[in-house]
Amino acid sequence: MELVRGLHNLRPRHHGCVATIGNYDGVHRGHQHMLAALRRQALELGLPATVVTFEPTPREYFEGEAAPARLTRLREKLQALARYDVDRVVCLRFDTELAAISARSFEEDLLAARLGVRHMVVGHDFHYSRRR
Repeated sequence: MELVRGLHNLRPRHHGCVATIGNYDGVHRGHQHMLAALRRQALELGLPATVVTFEPTPREYFEGEAAPARLTRLREKLQALARYDVDRVVCLRFDTELAAISARSFEEDLLAARLGVRHMVVGHDFHYSRRR
């Protein structure tokens, strides 16, 4: 499994994938279901299965000390994701700039232009970008 830390480390070879986005803290049953769907789609399309996650988590960024404790540290999360046949993890620094990005910019600049996402796998309660 390849780890890409930060947008600045994305290269042209990272373009084209099936992706899911989330914290994936603890990699619980719901996460496992998402990762299985991610793997199926990636195999069907012949593309890498990619997890986009954040460090710190958005809740940690916005809530600080009031944020719930993590179930796993980043290293443990990466080990868990590797067990579910994830090809690549893109770990984005959640900071003021990322928190302010619009949904359109997130979709067009990051997901489409930088990652070349061909298919997204997300849960029913998924939200992203400024104002969710």
